[in-house]
Parts: sequence; structure tokens; C-alpha cells
Amino acid sequence: MRKLGLLLAVGLLCLSLAACGQSGESSSGDTADQAEQSQLPERNETEEVQDEAPDAAEPTEPEPDSQAPLYEDNFSVDTEAVTAFAQKIQSVTAEQDLEGLADLIAYPVYVGFPEGGESVTSKEEFVALGAERIFTQELLQEIQDADLESLSPSMAGFSLSASGKPNIVFGVAEGTLAVLAINY
Repeated sequence: MRKLGLLLAVGLLCLSLAACGQSGESSSGDTADQAEQSQLPERNETEEVQDEAPDAAEPTEPEPDSQAPLYEDNFSVDTEAVTAFAQKIQSVTAEQDLEGLADLIAYPVYVGFPEGGESVTSKEEFVALGAERIFTQELLQEIQDADLESLSPSMAGFSLSASGKPNIVFGVAEGTLAVLAINY
């Protein structure tokens, strides 16, 4: 009996402490408002943005590029998307289009030059490295000869190369495919 009384006293103490821990003062009117609000469906931020009038300067429909599927990881990317992105990489490297390659990169990107790797943090910094330094004959040949049908996902991404190195690694970055590293 004594233990039951002690248990009851501890329970009441816990309840009173929990009530003291609530923020703000509540009156009976506030309690009715809270109960009414809890029965209403919650609105998330995207719904609030949709309810507001669109700004005239902002487009109301997403651009075609933004309709690309979002991927969770490298293993969720379908073969057609992998092949299409690899073909883009092959195209810009064959043309030695430094700006085009820079547009496919997710920054920061690792560029592993033979004399030492660099972490490049922006498109401008990447372009400043120069086409002669990026598009070596070995890299151009490896990318050109790469078998697009044999690309398989890994945690690091997809390695585009005929024999392994040099290579361009691409994979999912923020939901879309992008170049993640260039290794020589």
C-alpha cells in the first residue's frame, strides 16, 4: 500500500512538472483555439507558396530542364539516363568544349592531375584550369573508347573510361546526374 502511494505521488509530480514545462501561458480560450487548430489539416510551405499570387518576374511553370527526374542515389538511375549523360560527356570531350563540360559538373569537383589533385569549387575556377590541361590526349582517347553499355553504378558513381584511368566519374548530385570527378 505504501509503494502504491509513493508511485501515485511520483506520477502526480511528473505530471505537474510536465505542465510547468509548456511554453506560454494558456487560458481556456487558448485551449479551445489549439483544439480547433489541431483538427484543421496542416499546410506545408509549398502549399502556402502556391496560394500566394505569382510574382510577374518569376515564371509560373518550371523550365523544361527542371522537369528531369530526381534520383535518390546512383543505383536508382535508369540505364537510358546513364547512357544519355555519358553521351553528353563524350560529346563535350570530343569537341574539347570546356564550358560544356563545366556545365555538367557538380561543384566542388575533384580533378586528379598526375602532379596532384585539386578541389575546384566553381565553374570559373574550372574553366581557368584551361582546355589544354583538362583535355589530355589520354583522357580524350579513354572517353571516346568507353563502352557506354557496360556502365554500372557504384557508391562513387559511374566511371566513364575504356580501361579505367584516366576517367570521368559521374553520378547523382542533389537528385540529378553530374560530373563528380576527373582522374588522370
